[in-house]
Amino acid sequence: MRGMEPWRLGGHHPRSPMDRIGPETFFFHFPSLLYASGRNLCYLCFQVERKRYPWHNYEYWNSGVFQNKVYPQARCHAESCFLSWFRDWNLFSYKHKYHVTWYLSWSPCPNCAKEILSFLQEYKNVTLSIFTARLYYFWHSDFQVGLQRLCRAGVRVDIMCFEDYKYCWKNFVDHQGMPFQRRNLLKHYRHLARELGKILGIGYGRTGIIRTFPKKQNKMWQVAENQVGETGKRKQKR
Repeated sequence: MRGMEPWRLGGHHPRSPMDRIGPETFFFHFPSLLYASGRNLCYLCFQVERKRYPWHNYEYWNSGVFQNKVYPQARCHAESCFLSWFRDWNLFSYKHKYHVTWYLSWSPCPNCAKEILSFLQEYKNVTLSIFTARLYYFWHSDFQVGLQRLCRAGVRVDIMCFEDYKYCWKNFVDHQGMPFQRRNLLKHYRHLARELGKILGIGYGRTGIIRTFPKKQNKMWQVAENQVGETGKRKQKR
């Protein structure tokens, strides 16, 4: 049995996910920055793919955006909102397998990492990939351990690259036809990728990774990047 979610303490339920966020929100909350002053909110863009039978390919099932919420009784991070939303679908059927992809503005905190691991133990038919714009308190050992445990549990954890931002712009931002511009979105990408590689002990970058997106997008991206850099420490708020 999972613990009582914060919103249920007062009879609250997480709202349905948003379809998209505004361009200003995207460019303010998603840059890959080492120091992210004033960015107390966390946004989680998600896509869920479903495989009906072992011989089928994964196909698009659902997508949207969650934002962290603050309730009178407790804080509710965006990860918790998604997990509760997914549980409400009661997708326990082992005939169907699901792959979930998250694009996060902040990486999971230790408590969220524990909740994610519990969720994956509960839903053996679900796999998860996490692509994050920034690392949350990555110099603290408990935050590092949380990411390491996710990785050991089979969760793919990585820093958002150019193609991730381009994909999010197309599918999760209400861009009104405006073309994608990278601006400062990748400002400290190499620094963060190096730090994450050190935390997970897997080197400094992604090479030769092929990522397949839902059929309705009909896209396949080949990502081949090398990363080097350095980092620093400063208080972050979420």
